[in-house]
Amino acid sequence: MKTQEKTSRFRLRKPIIFLIITAFIGLTLYTINFRNDWMFGLMDTLFHEREGVLLEVLEYHSQDIESIPLDELSSLSTNVKTTNSLSLINRKHRIDDDLDFNLVNFRDTSLLVDENIIDDLENLLHDVKQNTDEKVYIASTYRSAEDQERIHKENPRIAVPVNTSEHQTGLALDLYVSKKAQREFIDTDAGKWIHHNSWKHGFIIRYPFLKRYITGIGYEPWHIRYVGKPHAEIIYKNRWTLEEYIYSLEEDVYYAVNGYVISRQCPRNGELDIPKGLEDIEISPDNTGFYIITGKME
Repeated sequence: MKTQEKTSRFRLRKPIIFLIITAFIGLTLYTINFRNDWMFGLMDTLFHEREGVLLEVLEYHSQDIESIPLDELSSLSTNVKTTNSLSLINRKHRIDDDLDFNLVNFRDTSLLVDENIIDDLENLLHDVKQNTDEKVYIASTYRSAEDQERIHKENPRIAVPVNTSEHQTGLALDLYVSKKAQREFIDTDAGKWIHHNSWKHGFIIRYPFLKRYITGIGYEPWHIRYVGKPHAEIIYKNRWTLEEYIYSLEEDVYYAVNGYVISRQCPRNGELDIPKGLEDIEISPDNTGFYIITGKME
């Protein structure tokens, strides 16, 4: 009886195994023939090593910390710059009235971007042209809530609902080169250069390959997002998403990396604790109830 049961089970499994193998072969052939972006993502994941970045935990004594009220962050008396560069925007963490984005026109165009990304964006576009001899264009930057709602209604499969899109921040950009846009962007030298080097200018590929289960959005090699330095390097070299990076930072811990100090804090009595002696301090809400402090060591 036991032998007959095993034989019966094997016969039942055979068609399932056959379907799995057939599906795998079919997906592989489809990827090779029609999805160069998936092929690039797969080859990059398997064969392009990244050294990783280790965040060292720092210990500060109370006398080495100063508390700064949130309502004084924008005053000229404090050596602190407020940004939104680390605000997490997705279906769970939506844009609300607490996030105030400072938008300006990029160059002499009608494209609106966050004012804090201008210099790094200029340098990025200059460097990709110098290194690849391909000119990169910007297809999309800031969208109003009305535009995002309209686009989502027209095609909800490719556009997320209003107030869940990074394009409403001015921190996200869609790039292309002549005749090569969206997933074909990675077929170009410029697309590949952006993929491996945009972190040097504070940008990340916001929706990486095989990370949809975290971001909720499939691989988009044309969509970059500004997070600033040194955060872009940490995210790139550790193969993290913005979600993974933010939640890797433990509350009230001070980290040192490449000459920077980073800390993720929830305000106490309306104040944040900042180590003394830091330069070029930036503070950004992360849109999860915390603020991320970044400063250079002297």
